[in-house]
Amino acid sequence: MTKNLGNARHTPAKAQQVSLLGKVAPTLFPLVAAALGYMIGRQFFGM
Repeated sequence: MTKNLGNARHTPAKAQQVSLLGKVAPTLFPLVAAALGYMIGRQFFGM
C-alpha cells in the first residue's frame, strides 16, 4: 500500500463536448443497417 503524500493535484473532470454526429449516430444506426440489408438482399436474392 502506498502512502498518501498529499501532493496529488485534484483536477475536476472536464465536460466533454459531444458533436451532433455523436448524438445522431445511435439513432441512425438501425436505419442504415436496414437499408444495407435491403440492398444486399435485392442484389443476392432478387427480391
